[in-house]
Amino acid sequence: MARSRGVRINRTKLTKLLYLADLRAVEHGLSPGSGVEWRWRHHGPHSLRLAEIERDLREAGIIRVEETTDPFAGHRECLVHLVDAPQTDIDAEFAEIVNAVLADYGQWSAGQLRDLACQTPPVREAIKQRRHEVRLDLAGGPPLPDLGSGLARLRRWASSNPLPDDEPGGIDDLIEEIDQFAEHRNDATRHLLEE
Repeated sequence: MARSRGVRINRTKLTKLLYLADLRAVEHGLSPGSGVEWRWRHHGPHSLRLAEIERDLREAGIIRVEETTDPFAGHRECLVHLVDAPQTDIDAEFAEIVNAVLADYGQWSAGQLRDLACQTPPVREAIKQRRHEVRLDLAGGPPLPDLGSGLARLRRWASSNPLPDDEPGGIDDLIEEIDQFAEHRNDATRHLLEE
């Protein structure tokens, strides 16, 4: 999409455009299309998962990353070039959002995009609380808690405390309610376990 628009993409710019696309998706009532966890870092919203994705795409020959020196700013940058565009299924609504974000901000510099991203509600909320490295709530609420150590303890406890085979009492209503929310719980659990 960026290539067809003549947009030059470096690593920082790609990160901020993807963040803005995820943010816009949430604003439209959709799930973030990138599937990464955004955190507030020194240069705005970022996800460490993006480095893994970049490495995988580079090893698969889909992208090429070129380290250069920006002639205007004098600092090093990593340009990302699409080498091969494999057929992938991308959610149509998220693809529209990505196109709209590219149309709106594709010509902006990485610095301008960083400044814009830092003015979004999730980052402003993290800045207000003076909490670096926190998980951003793209809905604009306070930063999300890190659940890693608590989940590890819970997994250890669950592995040594299996559920009983026969639960006494009438629990038909509870079972029905649990079944109604099964898909949402599965999505939330999958998201937490991917961290």
